[in-house]
Amino acid sequence: MGRLAHEDCRLSLVGNPWAVGVVAWLLQQLLGPLGVTSPTSLSDIMTELTPGKSPHLQTLLLRPLFGQANKTFSPSDHLAAKLAGLVSIKGEDLMLQSVSEVPVKHHRLRTGIPGRLWGWKPVSGWKWKGDEEHINVLEARAELTTLKWRVLQHKQLNIRCVHLVDSLVVLHALTRGRSSSRKMRHTIMRINSYILASGLRPIWGYINTKDNPADKPSRWGTRKKWVKK
Repeated sequence: MGRLAHEDCRLSLVGNPWAVGVVAWLLQQLLGPLGVTSPTSLSDIMTELTPGKSPHLQTLLLRPLFGQANKTFSPSDHLAAKLAGLVSIKGEDLMLQSVSEVPVKHHRLRTGIPGRLWGWKPVSGWKWKGDEEHINVLEARAELTTLKWRVLQHKQLNIRCVHLVDSLVVLHALTRGRSSSRKMRHTIMRINSYILASGLRPIWGYINTKDNPADKPSRWGTRKKWVKK
């Protein structure tokens, strides 16, 4: 019993010895004096581990701020420029991976970009009332609408921009500029033509469906195009 009481007391004082913060602090005390790592204070370690507080993009992507838009980077140009530096080796779409991971050429699945990095508002949305079409075709049409919004409403030409899509099928079709699907081919060709005419250089990224803020506006009962807020 005495030994158990001693262990309970020690753990209550030290905390969980396998917590990331504890292990990082202990390693810093060991490796810092040897010059293996740069000096890092305890407050710096806690900042790195606090969601949304780290100044590093990789940490922000792995531990985004809860329930709020990103405050670490500007939610527009600065953040998009940082994300543009994460394009995969093949130069197709955004590839998220740990800093310590060795880049690989092929990934079967994509890690989703956290939607909470930005604050969102709908600018266009309507429920599709035409002939029934496959969801992937509708997803591709949504990307075409987004490109039109950039050019027609904001007069954006000859720029790089980040576009997120929650369909891996559409993501791969957009990155390659083609599709073997006859139903999607026409929409992909329209997107390619729009990109060519406007000079836009979109960088495509994957966002998980549950994090996609565009799902709700796509189910609006009435057509609302270019909403002004």
